[in-house]
Amino acid sequence: MRVGAFIVGGDKESQARQRTAITEYFLNTAARIDFFPEKPGNEKYDAEDRVMLMKCARFCRKHQATFAVASLSGMFAKRWQSLGWLAYQADQYGIEFVVTDEPRVNGSSIAIISAQADEQRTRLAAKSKAALDEIKSLLKQGKPVRTRSGKIIESLGLHDNKAETDRLGNEAQARLARERDQEVWGLIESYLKQGMNMSEIARQLNAAEVPTPAQRRKENREVRGIWYSQTVKNLLKRQGELK
Repeated sequence: MRVGAFIVGGDKESQARQRTAITEYFLNTAARIDFFPEKPGNEKYDAEDRVMLMKCARFCRKHQATFAVASLSGMFAKRWQSLGWLAYQADQYGIEFVVTDEPRVNGSSIAIISAQADEQRTRLAAKSKAALDEIKSLLKQGKPVRTRSGKIIESLGLHDNKAETDRLGNEAQARLARERDQEVWGLIESYLKQGMNMSEIARQLNAAEVPTPAQRRKENREVRGIWYSQTVKNLLKRQGELK
């Protein structure tokens, strides 16, 4: 049995604890563990820019190895992001998983657990919106609202239209992303016509040193500037070529 153990970026103590947790999990097995520790700070990057994460995933696909991580906590900024990434790997590549502090999370259960997390996020968002709408209604009637802590709300002020502002902001960002994609779309389209798959397209774009979407966004944070098959897939989705 082979295991690709991903060690989330962090200080030395944190990474040592992760190694210990994974090693102890497989202690009574004949597993051969290959560790893929990422540099501290790299956990802040997008998945496609996290070199060791992608390398560990490729290793598991190539050797039909189990992908192991000590915890979902810290793997991504949000738990649902970790679950979604694992679910995608399981669905697309059939990778088996081990999360040492959550044994119930594995290749067989990840799709259900990820779906439950998404449903919970949606439910919480709907509940928050319903509560906000009720507060708005009461305030329009001139009725102050008392919170559980006893605070009296008489107006929502700048936050009154936050949900609508967020929605419009997300739509604007998506539109700008599609517009930026046009700078490289012609090249990618030509590769598609040649019968290249997403991994082959990514290699061609890297060889040609074509800027990635993150680089074209000119973000303030540091980005890797490397195309991965997932980068290409995301672009194809934005262009309506994939669902």
